[in-house]
Amino acid sequence: MPSWGAAFLAVVMLVLALLLIIWWRQQSFRWPVLLVVCLALAPLLSWWSGKAFEVPAYRAGCDGLCPGYSGAPVAILTEENAAAGFSAWRFALNSLVYLVILLSWAAILRSILRRVNQGSARRRKGLGALVAGGLVVLPLGLAPLYLPPPEAQVRGDSLRVAINARREVYLYDQDASLPVLRVALEDVRPRLDGQPGLRVCLRTYSYFYVPSGHMYLDMTPEGVHSNGGGVRALDKTCWQ
Repeated sequence: MPSWGAAFLAVVMLVLALLLIIWWRQQSFRWPVLLVVCLALAPLLSWWSGKAFEVPAYRAGCDGLCPGYSGAPVAILTEENAAAGFSAWRFALNSLVYLVILLSWAAILRSILRRVNQGSARRRKGLGALVAGGLVVLPLGLAPLYLPPPEAQVRGDSLRVAINARREVYLYDQDASLPVLRVALEDVRPRLDGQPGLRVCLRTYSYFYVPSGHMYLDMTPEGVHSNGGGVRALDKTCWQ
């Protein structure tokens, strides 16, 4: 069942969605077309987030094993309900969040294009297409740089070691199959080679939040620097 926090988020998103629909109805006679497109894209983006954003079950900072989940900004699948496939209400709430994002983004894009279209016809056509492409492609492609993906929530010494490991991602990111724009923490566990220290596992993301694989860093006993590491494919794990 939805928690109070999820219920509050649902109410807020519903209100925002209704306000945005009313605004669009006042601004353009094509608002039904826009609404249908956004309603079709929102669940697709929610489904895609479940594929792109995945946090496996982790041990660091947990009493036992913390359940994993997938999807963002609302998790649509968790370890608790994995047997049922996915949570329908979580998927609906996540889709509602994406609906609000799409309607808001379209409103921003329309406002900017209206300012651009104040010049000559040729200038309006060329500059409008350039601005529209830039406002769609660039924010999506570079989103990992300013919007962090979900990751394991660790604490204590594991968090300190993970922070130090992030600073040395540059030692191994050249081995990744795609350019690494962002990493997300998956777990912190003892090293597998029997040496003192911890192994930090990170999920790597490229442009457009495309997950490219896993990166592991074997840390020194002090947990300050990495003296070993590498990159694994997305279908592998850091603990093999």
